Amino acid sequence: MPVEGPFILVNPERCLGCHTCEIACAVAHTEAGTLIGAVLAGELLQPRNRVLQVDGVKLSTQCRQCEDAPCVKVCPTGATYRTETYTAVDQRLCIGCRLCVMVCPFGAVHIATAEVEGRRKRAAFKCDLCVDRPGGPACVEACPTGALSLRYPTEVIRQATKETAKKFLEALETQKQLQKEA
Repeated sequence: MPVEGPFILVNPERCLGCHTCEIACAVAHTEAGTLIGAVLAGELLQPRNRVLQVDGVKLSTQCRQCEDAPCVKVCPTGATYRTETYTAVDQRLCIGCRLCVMVCPFGAVHIATAEVEGRRKRAAFKCDLCVDRPGGPACVEACPTGALSLRYPTEVIRQATKETAKKFLEALETQKQLQKEA
């Protein structure tokens, strides 16, 4: 049975649109590891997520870590790739063709300036779940309201099934009550 990789789930009811997740993400992908250190070192700060507002609702958007990722399929250089548990971009191989941007159904890939092997170039950026970070995704840790969480598909399915079963049992109880009253 294949390993089901995690993804970041956003609860829009808790998102304030504060952009703390974007800053934490950008800092987590710097050599300095701190905002001040990165700014002083002249490092580029590039978040791999974006906070959007849609119809009055604010929410963080990032890669859904698709198992059959369209961005991987269209990449002509192999810069976008899939491991057993996550999808990522090797910016050294990226040519900035934007094919991944065009096919991502979640708008989770963007092109920005990257520092690659001592030179600046345009390349794709997307969430990599901070796989090299011991504490997990920086955005999840930094969110002041807990709107972001690292989840696994089986866990989400189990929770949804449990909620559905609860509602079903409540409906049966209501039906019994209605039959008694009739």
